[in-house]
Amino acid sequence: MLVKILVDALRSEGHTVVFDLPPNLDIIVMIDPRHDSSGYSVDDIWRYQEAKSATNCRVLHRINECDQRKGSDFMDSLLYRSNEAVAHKTVFISSWLREYFGKRGWTDSEAQVIYNGCDASLFQCRAGPRPPGPLRLVTHHWSDNWMKGFDLYTEIDKHLENHDDFEFTYVGRYNKSFTPRNTNLVPACHGPALASELQRHDIYITASRFEPCGMHHIEGAASGLPVLYHSDGGGIVEGCENHGLPFSSFPEFLSQLEIMRNNLDSYRSNIDHFFLSSERVAQEYVTVIERMK
Repeated sequence: MLVKILVDALRSEGHTVVFDLPPNLDIIVMIDPRHDSSGYSVDDIWRYQEAKSATNCRVLHRINECDQRKGSDFMDSLLYRSNEAVAHKTVFISSWLREYFGKRGWTDSEAQVIYNGCDASLFQCRAGPRPPGPLRLVTHHWSDNWMKGFDLYTEIDKHLENHDDFEFTYVGRYNKSFTPRNTNLVPACHGPALASELQRHDIYITASRFEPCGMHHIEGAASGLPVLYHSDGGGIVEGCENHGLPFSSFPEFLSQLEIMRNNLDSYRSNIDHFFLSSERVAQEYVTVIERMK
């Protein structure tokens, strides 16, 4: 989605956008330095920079990954080496991610943070009053990695065995060790179907750990749902502080849920819908790119 909104925003400002490496480019945006079929790698960009026709070309490197998120052992070094090799400007997708690399010796005083955003034409508050019935909680994930919060989601499911103080819906793919009996399971969906499903609920939950930023909680909040989030959520924390509450254990989750239940309208009113929008994201990237010329 980022590529589309950025291309549309740049073209609307009169800039020319291409998807190959012709001579005399002004700016290259590097989103993923790896070799795959989705675009040019850092090696391709480095070779382009070495050409005489690219002496004025500058590279913006957007960093949206780290090893801690999935327990990998290659991503941090790949991003650092790629950045050192070709980048003139760096954008991290959260302050947490910038600080994460800073703690590992990679500091860049000129680096900026541009937080993710979603399509506000899809993800928006439901119309009309809240339907009657118990409080409805929801989360959604595409990844089935256990770090997405399946320890908490398992605890919630066990709680619902003997309690009916709320309902819980899980949307998306899930870890094979997650075997719920009291959770409403909805197959993975996107676009209007996902937006419609989220709008049926009252509170968004994410127990995901060490996320560079994530999109799921942004889509949830943009749909008008205050967020309960894990205190080790990484970039999620800074994105939810104004319209959510943190927890670090299941008992604390239950306690924070009661606080939010009793102040639902207040937390909902704190949601900054423009900040969560892809329109804001596009504006910020265009500003950075125009200043690089």
